[in-house]
Amino acid sequence: MPDRRFDILVAAVFALVGLIILFQASAIPQGIMRDPIGPSMAFYICGGVMLGGGLWVIAGHLLRWSATESHQMEGEGVADEPDHPASTLRSMALIGLCVLYALALRPAGFLIATPVFLAAALALLGKRRPVPILAIAVIYTAAAYVVFAEILSVRLPVGPFTDLFRSLGWIIL
Repeated sequence: MPDRRFDILVAAVFALVGLIILFQASAIPQGIMRDPIGPSMAFYICGGVMLGGGLWVIAGHLLRWSATESHQMEGEGVADEPDHPASTLRSMALIGLCVLYALALRPAGFLIATPVFLAAALALLGKRRPVPILAIAVIYTAAAYVVFAEILSVRLPVGPFTDLFRSLGWIIL
């Protein structure tokens, strides 16, 4: 029987990251134009899901764990695919990559930080061909920017493009 204490640790890390996201989202300024959703709603949702999901996994494991006499529990889920085994290192690296993305978003801007993050995440998850990685990263970033910044008027950080975008009239602040 596998030892599931590590699963509880990973769930606790996810819950902690969710809590950090919630805390950081509360510091996002509203801006000049107030709207019902606000610029931090996506972060509240993401942080809430991570916090709630982590706590849910911890509670489930602790309930099943309390029904047994040892720290060993019956395995759950399905076996790994032979060509794509589960990797603790990969999942922790992806969490670290998400944290780095969050830290880089304001200084580098959405248009620089997002494709770099997506390309790194795709490479980390096993995508090996550089052309599809770059195409996905650039197309997704451009589409997301148009939808959120231009159509929905969500203020996204533009980093070093601030002066250029201001001179073009694309941003007011």
